[in-house]
Amino acid sequence: MGYGLVLGGGGARGLAHIGVWRVLEEHGLTPGVLAGTSMGGLVGAFIAAGYGAAEMERLAGSVSWRRLLDLRPGPGLVRPAVVSAWLADHLPATFEELRLPLAVTATDLLSGRAVYLSRGNLHDALRATTAYPGAVEPLALDGMLLSDGGILNQVPVDAALFLGARRVLAVDVTAPDPLTLPERRGHLWRRLSREQGGTGPGAGHPGATLGAAQLGTVQTLRRAVEIMQAQLTDARVGLYRPDVLLRPTLRDVDLLNFRRADVAVQAGADAALAQLPRLLTLPD
Repeated sequence: MGYGLVLGGGGARGLAHIGVWRVLEEHGLTPGVLAGTSMGGLVGAFIAAGYGAAEMERLAGSVSWRRLLDLRPGPGLVRPAVVSAWLADHLPATFEELRLPLAVTATDLLSGRAVYLSRGNLHDALRATTAYPGAVEPLALDGMLLSDGGILNQVPVDAALFLGARRVLAVDVTAPDPLTLPERRGHLWRRLSREQGGTGPGAGHPGATLGAAQLGTVQTLRRAVEIMQAQLTDARVGLYRPDVLLRPTLRDVDLLNFRRADVAVQAGADAALAQLPRLLTLPD
């Protein structure tokens, strides 16, 4: 049994996993098992199916990710038929047809529990793990209502251990970078502070109301979810510690920024290269 490769969720940020796979592939570091959540589950499925990094990079640059995985909260849901057709064009129908064992996580909205999918219909499992709340319709399966695995388990190290991995490399693209509002908004903040009689940037606390207004409802919701997921991920990674944890630097790639796929991929490669000596110790 080789090491386990665990790929976390994160929308467009999850394309960094392709860059990590490029470095692993170049150095012959093929995992024995894979586990993933959301975009990490999708990338993991391609690796488990035998795709090379170069082929995955070409696919990432040509596919309409927004059409497949529309993560914008709102009434418009991604049509399941579109996703299913795309998956059928590129991946086998079942887990059993993959070259490497794979587990992906989902969340049962009925019971509130995490679910691990590793057998049977692969396409349904991928639709479930990528069903971002409020944007992608949950999947009804076996008496459950499955949504994005990142709700409860963004970096499923435990899933790789359940599959038999003795050593684990985990890639976390969850952690949100500090948010900075544009400078012109800072001028408005200072002006409102002066009008309220304050002398400093926090005087009168205009920032709390102003910041939410500047971010907008959707961006504020996304930011809150990212922060909650980052805190939960830190707790779970502390409980199930990987042997190597990579956290690519993705400052200018957010959840929806699929147009910067090349930046995300390179960030993943850079993170892997920075830890290459440790990665080379992973195989048994």
